[in-house]
Amino acid sequence: MGYGAYLNVQNNRSEALRLFVTNVNCMYDNGDEGSNLSLFNNAVVQPNSALPASGGQYIEVKASGSCAFETSTFNLKITDDTNNAIIGEADFVESSNNWDLGSNTNPDVINVMINNSGDQARITVTVANS
Repeated sequence: MGYGAYLNVQNNRSEALRLFVTNVNCMYDNGDEGSNLSLFNNAVVQPNSALPASGGQYIEVKASGSCAFETSTFNLKITDDTNNAIIGEADFVESSNNWDLGSNTNPDVINVMINNSGDQARITVTVANS
């Protein structure tokens, strides 16, 4: 495993949420290098549950070839089942395995915790109870 993190989305609301992954740049996916960012694309997180149900899904950046000098990013958009946006986007940037939050359009609703200590970073996105 290279520059990667474990991603988990917690839904503390009483209604289901739908996740979308957009604007992907220089990220492995669909099992390449063990990374599966697509798990979070067009996925439903049931009320008071998490995706994945326990732990985190490994996601990894491409840090070689055409991506050697590129910033690895993706946007995570979260909406409810009626397609009303409750968050805009959360933008994660990776550099030397130090992940950070590029932007968060609604910090009162979404809390993004990033722990860069240890061998692999951990990113937990928590959607607040309304």
